[in-house]
Amino acid sequence: MAALLRAAPASVRVLGVGSDHRAYALGEDRVVRLPRWPGGGEALRREARLLAWLTPRLPGVGLPEVLHLGAASPLAPEGFSVARRVPGGSALGQSLPDPAGLGGLLGRWLADLHTLNPRGSGLGVDLDPTGHDWRNAALEDLRVAADAGVLPEAAAWAGRVQAVPDLREVVPVPLHGDFAAEHVHLDGQGDFAGVLDWADAALGDPARDLAGLIHWGDPALLQAARNVYPASGAVWERAAWYALCRALGDLAFAVGEGQPAYLEAGRRALNGLRGWWTNAPPRS
Repeated sequence: MAALLRAAPASVRVLGVGSDHRAYALGEDRVVRLPRWPGGGEALRREARLLAWLTPRLPGVGLPEVLHLGAASPLAPEGFSVARRVPGGSALGQSLPDPAGLGGLLGRWLADLHTLNPRGSGLGVDLDPTGHDWRNAALEDLRVAADAGVLPEAAAWAGRVQAVPDLREVVPVPLHGDFAAEHVHLDGQGDFAGVLDWADAALGDPARDLAGLIHWGDPALLQAARNVYPASGAVWERAAWYALCRALGDLAFAVGEGQPAYLEAGRRALNGLRGWWTNAPPRS
């Protein structure tokens, strides 16, 4: 790792810190990612194999091209990856010049991903038919956010989290697994340019990826995506529940890591979810 940084053609700068990785720009066209948790090195290797499988099957939108996988070292105990940088910039917090146009592109792209034949992908199944793992994590995130004073109406949102939808008959499909604005890249005109961070990819509930569209908090984007993505109302209801869990995770992450962009994203998602459910929590 140290040798790589010494050989860098330009200064290294921080791109961002997520729940799983720290990302650094290496020159103008490469990104270094370092796992934050034990076991993250193996996840990077799985991700690299998956991206090599996905890229020819999802043409037209940029995916990271992994150029090098580094071994563990004192500076990088879980190893690291070096990838070619995806064009554009993160959509997190960006204003959207054409949200409906973007929503249509995202909906069609997710439909293409979810209908891929997973043979040869190496993806494992990630299904929790009880929903208890998501529920318990979301309730803990809710507690953190409420204790920090960033979540009014906590009791009402807790009731929504505890109303786990029926997940017993889910047919697993290839998922990104962490699909939301921070992992979508847009070009200078606000058009869909690429998708980052495939470490959570799996065979699972398509509603988990659709939750990212709800989480975005833009009604025009969501409606355009719904117009082109073939899914029943039950799938979208599951997606809304996952989006709520994700929004609470954003608030807790913002509190723990001092990341105001995630606080804004979580609040925007909750505002959108108020309009999703008929019996929305009252405004304080």
